Amino acid sequence: MSTFKEEAKKIATASPSNDSRHEEEKVWYLGYGSNMSSKVLSGRRQVFPVESLPVVVKGYQLTFDMAGLPYWEPGFGTIQPVNTKSNSADHIIADGLDSTDASKRRLLDGIARNEYSAKEGERMPDCQAGSPLHCIAHLITRKEMDHIINTEGGNGHPDFGYQVVEVECQTYDGKPITGVTLIDKDTRLTRRHPSARYHKILLDGAAEHGLSPEYIERLAAIMPYTASTFGQKTGKWAMLVIGLPLALPVIISSMAALIFKVKVPLIMAAYGEWTKRVLWTLHDYVFAPIFGAGC
Repeated sequence: MSTFKEEAKKIATASPSNDSRHEEEKVWYLGYGSNMSSKVLSGRRQVFPVESLPVVVKGYQLTFDMAGLPYWEPGFGTIQPVNTKSNSADHIIADGLDSTDASKRRLLDGIARNEYSAKEGERMPDCQAGSPLHCIAHLITRKEMDHIINTEGGNGHPDFGYQVVEVECQTYDGKPITGVTLIDKDTRLTRRHPSARYHKILLDGAAEHGLSPEYIERLAAIMPYTASTFGQKTGKWAMLVIGLPLALPVIISSMAALIFKVKVPLIMAAYGEWTKRVLWTLHDYVFAPIFGAGC
């Protein structure tokens, strides 16, 4: 496996020799979810890429297994490995990984074993995009990358939410790129669906940056979650009544991090993870049996 330092040389564009500060280095950030859209990446996150290119990542597919709020925003985007011989630990390098980094080591080991992954060519069209993954490589500064990490799920804390990894990809004209992206530390397939709101952002971002028509068709075939029955609609509002007070501190701290470009404290990230687990346990064992599925 290549070391992180070796791989970083491929994706970092050095700042001038008299100023090699971390924040001025450039990285290729792979946006596969809402960050494909400039309205989200530049409008909401205030990240302005120098260049944005459509790329292909072999051996991975887009799923919506990153847990959100049942009935409202059931699943957010993450990438999952598919079972191919080429998809190995040599294919993916955890950012800053060393043998003492237990959470990233577990993530890498799980991906290398493909213990939860689908087979090549296997796809659940209503909630997965299939392999290979198509996404957008944004050339941004390290400082901007840090801001993305700190404002995504887990808020940059290694024990929660998204983890930073590097994957090999290729532009549509065949240029190889090593890109930095985020993957949910929980690699299990859950068959969660995106909300209609989130689904539309993905479609808009894919069209904006010229992803292949075939891949856009695959994205369009994904079925967003809709509370269609009376029970689901009842469960949706009941979940909001219970979930909003619990999630409010997390929402406020996340908004503050987005606006002031600061990192959410570890205790708040831990509280957010606890809240998510409580709400999904409530959904799985109480709400879903009574009102119907909220994902």
